[in-house]
Amino acid sequence: MKTLYSVLVTLLLFAAPRLCDAADDVSFESQVRPLLTAKCLECHGPETQESHLRLDRRSSMLRGGDSGEPAIIVGDSEKSHLIALVSGHEAGKLMPPDEANRLTESEIQILRTWIDSGAAWPGSENETDTETSELDHWSFKPVAAVVPPSVSSKFVSNPIDSFIFQKLTERSIVPNPKATKADLIRRIYLDMLGLPPTPEEVQAFVADDQPEAYQQLVERILASPHYGERWARYWLDLVRFAETNGFETNRERPNAWPYRDYVIRSLNEDKPYDQFLREQIAGDAVGVPEATAYLVSGPYDLVKSPDINLTLMQRQN
Repeated sequence: MKTLYSVLVTLLLFAAPRLCDAADDVSFESQVRPLLTAKCLECHGPETQESHLRLDRRSSMLRGGDSGEPAIIVGDSEKSHLIALVSGHEAGKLMPPDEANRLTESEIQILRTWIDSGAAWPGSENETDTETSELDHWSFKPVAAVVPPSVSSKFVSNPIDSFIFQKLTERSIVPNPKATKADLIRRIYLDMLGLPPTPEEVQAFVADDQPEAYQQLVERILASPHYGERWARYWLDLVRFAETNGFETNRERPNAWPYRDYVIRSLNEDKPYDQFLREQIAGDAVGVPEATAYLVSGPYDLVKSPDINLTLMQRQN
């Protein structure tokens, strides 16, 4: 009886489907690709890439998305972001979001085994993307000297104008007439200060016949305190700054203004950008404590909503 029992157990073990535990247990074409197609590519495929994450190319997985980390770390499924997402290791982050479409334990194990065994991806997609438009962006290329095209026109007053005029000519477009001085001062005031010039300022600029009149106008505008007030708004929006808490109890933040004024002052002083960031990260250590107020400038829920997603969004903001 004992021998028969042993034989039955052995037969069952060999006959039963096993969780993947070795490299040769996983076939990319018959197991991994169909799994990704069925569960992931609707949101992370060639048509749609939520969070800029694409899972239909190996190199895209290695690059990752908005999280800042690769989706897979070859040979280490335990540290792979994709496994953390499909396993729900992080609070509020379980993918796919549709519960009916979630991966089973055995499907997660298929991905784990595939990653641990080298994440092989047969074909041309094994090593690199065929689409390299992102890497071709000008911001990734080294700075190089460029010779402006040789053009002759009153429109051209600096090298950049040469490029613009060339393209206009190629498209049979005639440049607009030169702006009047009244138009020019209005444009620069609205662009740089967000405010129109006074009639007196317009009249004074129109009557100024000095060759350096425009350069002097620019310097006056840059020296205006309104310059920092206008452009600080973009940074304050970026860091979710508000002078009230919002939500149902929209109470004032009486101590929010020092950070607002700090940002305005930094812009008006033409503070170097790296210094501006350093002060906001560690202002209390470098003598600018008001700069670190951005850490608490976002939403604050006094009601303490039980909605975990709302709480996580507030923390992110």
